[in-house]
Amino acid sequence: MNTEQLRDQLLDLSRDMLWCWKPWYQAFLRSLNPEHFDQTENPVLVVRGLTEKRLAELAASADFAKELKTVTQLIDKELKAALKRTPKQLKKRQIAYFSAEYGIHTCLPIYSGGLGVLSGDHIKSAHDLGLPFVGVGLMYRQGYFTQRIDTQGQQQHEMRLIDLADLPVQPVFDEDGKPILVSVELPERDVFLRVWKVVVGNSRLYLLDADCEENRSDDRALTWQLYGGDRDTRMAQEIILGIGGVRMLRRLGITPDVWHMNEGHSAFLAVERISELLREGFHFGEAAEAVAANTIFTTHTPVPAGNEAFMLPRLHQYFRPYCERNNIKFHQLLELGTLADQHGYKVFSLTALAIRLSRFANGVSQLHGEVSRNMWYHLWHQVPIDETPIDHVTNGIHTASWVGAPFRDLFVDKLGECWEEKLLDQPAWEVIRGIEDREVWDRHVELKKQMVEMVRGNIRQRLGGSGHPVEEIVSRVREDSLFICFARRFATYKRAALIFDDIDRLDRILNSIDKPVTLVFAGKAHPADRPGQELIRRIHEVSLMPQFHGRVILLQGYDISLARYLVQGCDVWLNNPRRPLEASGTSGMKVCPNGNLNFSILDGWWVEGYNERNGWRIGRDFEYGDDRIQDYYDVKSMYTILEKELVPLYFDRDTDGVPHGWVDAMKDSIITLTPQFSSSRMVNDYVNQYYIPAIGKGDRAREGDWKSLRAFVEYKRELNRFWYHMTDTFLHAKRENDRVQAEAGLYLGLLSPDQVRVQLFIRNGKKITTVNCKLLGEAEDPGVWRYQGEYSGPSLLEAEIKMRVLPAHEYLSDEMELGMCYWFNGKIE
Repeated sequence: MNTEQLRDQLLDLSRDMLWCWKPWYQAFLRSLNPEHFDQTENPVLVVRGLTEKRLAELAASADFAKELKTVTQLIDKELKAALKRTPKQLKKRQIAYFSAEYGIHTCLPIYSGGLGVLSGDHIKSAHDLGLPFVGVGLMYRQGYFTQRIDTQGQQQHEMRLIDLADLPVQPVFDEDGKPILVSVELPERDVFLRVWKVVVGNSRLYLLDADCEENRSDDRALTWQLYGGDRDTRMAQEIILGIGGVRMLRRLGITPDVWHMNEGHSAFLAVERISELLREGFHFGEAAEAVAANTIFTTHTPVPAGNEAFMLPRLHQYFRPYCERNNIKFHQLLELGTLADQHGYKVFSLTALAIRLSRFANGVSQLHGEVSRNMWYHLWHQVPIDETPIDHVTNGIHTASWVGAPFRDLFVDKLGECWEEKLLDQPAWEVIRGIEDREVWDRHVELKKQMVEMVRGNIRQRLGGSGHPVEEIVSRVREDSLFICFARRFATYKRAALIFDDIDRLDRILNSIDKPVTLVFAGKAHPADRPGQELIRRIHEVSLMPQFHGRVILLQGYDISLARYLVQGCDVWLNNPRRPLEASGTSGMKVCPNGNLNFSILDGWWVEGYNERNGWRIGRDFEYGDDRIQDYYDVKSMYTILEKELVPLYFDRDTDGVPHGWVDAMKDSIITLTPQFSSSRMVNDYVNQYYIPAIGKGDRAREGDWKSLRAFVEYKRELNRFWYHMTDTFLHAKRENDRVQAEAGLYLGLLSPDQVRVQLFIRNGKKITTVNCKLLGEAEDPGVWRYQGEYSGPSLLEAEIKMRVLPAHEYLSDEMELGMCYWFNGKIE
């Protein structure tokens, strides 16, 4: 093999992002140039930087040839083994996953934060579980901004144009060897898009790029920045992602059986799919129903203002021509997305559009599911909030990507080489409890030392030449200190500066002579978020107070690489958002496989994870309704727990310096939280709750040349015409403590009894029970039908009991999906 061939083979190996979480793969790539690899964490750069001399040495080495053969065999073995794990219901199927950002690794900077890292972890677990999976996103030439914090604590935003040759991406070519291009229509012009491919094991991620010579100069910049530009840029990016993404998959010959929209940024994909079906002869109602059948929508946003929406004139500008070209009546599109915002203005909501064109919708934690139902119940206006058809799949993290080597080795030793497969087997993790405390503690200390060295280097880089006493600050960063880390996006609701509420009390906590505590902060604020940037400046200000030198630390340049140091090396992960505004939060999940502990508000995932032994809760499981009151009680709780529980437990050591009580909590964190909050569990939940049902729904829609779907659409048309003529005529009931019987009359008008379902509805506290009533026959009055229902259960005298009517059709995914629920007048007394 000559040096050119070797470089090409090594480049192919460096571009498969399977290396990110496979130690043997990473070790091989690192061996090519260890210093350059550690400096860049980018094997593509490493391979491109190899000199001809070094390549010649490698090509002539028998040992290297053996290593190269071994690693290629291991890759082949891994890919084949993953495919054997494909669920039988997904064989010969295809899942398409659309997201605005992907955080797979630092070397591919097309992410900003939690949403992107979640998408990256999702695509990795799709490989691990053998899913036939393709991701769709945008190729951001400048990525998200690089953060620098100046000597005044002001965040500076540096944008750098990235050479795609340095990234693990490959251009996609057609049969003639020409770059594949697709296009989308923007006002008065077409924009052309190149396609790039990212390999993630068996999974594929395709990225659309407007920076090509076919476009005018301003359009080439449309995909440069993640979440950058003005509202027109944002609209264009979402058209490119949604509409361009569908067209790209068609051009690649990929026909998804499931379409998964991760947040509303890609919602226009459903509109493009409708236009495809209209060209095949469907009418709009049929096309919309066909698209919704196998579409899943995941919302991550717990506040109305966080959901993407556009003013109607802008939608008119971009989509009136699109609708005319694609035989869509513009008012039909408006009806799918228009609603009033929090100020009363009518806007076009991408979340509303996505929900209305999906038959499966979910939040990202149990609490966020409840919040989402409360936010969006009005889209199903007759349905009780509790029964609004939005469920949840709690987020998880790709454990192998976030666990430090010492604990990964421990898992291999105790759970076996295939420990990752046991993430779906929580009882198997109980083996951790029997490990010697010293062994667990020493592994933690090893990771903590690595983090401390990173922190010291970051301080020197950030404050060097500033005139501040850098070396004095660095000298106070002690490995024997209790490290509490706070790292995430600096949004005001996350309350990064809450712990500074009582500076004097905090001083006493952090500067105890024999129990020192260090607070480490890292994160970015959006360039347009001035209050978020002010939080950074405030932390900077406190960190430079003489008493807090080396005790309050602000790091710059937050990214996946820096985050990995923190989640692996911290002692405690601090999270204090204003409940219930944290949809899920995944940063705290990442500390769990590293044996570290969470100190968090009971919001997002922590409500499900906290068990009183695996960490601490701040405040109560309660929404105060007043921000000032919540801040007061939360910070009071925070200080009290630090002083009386957390800090004393950490420094309660035996003669060998091992904190046995603390290590017990570390073990509990690993055992109870690592498998539960893994992306293996998360993606497995999506498979069972959404992907397999969506495939079944899509198959049902296509039955008999769409006969079932068309019959259902006709049923909906009749229901919409006649539903509001329905009325109840009488209700007779007998209620006892443990039994209720009811008989009622219902005028159905031109509807038939087989088109509806009559139910008893029993609400006892938070528990809802429904019982289908029996049709007794026609009553004496024309069009009136008699129904009877009965139910036995405890404590019925205190329950709310009603009768109601729901649509009934075998094609329905959820009996509430049509938003129709007629309530009989009055409760059953």
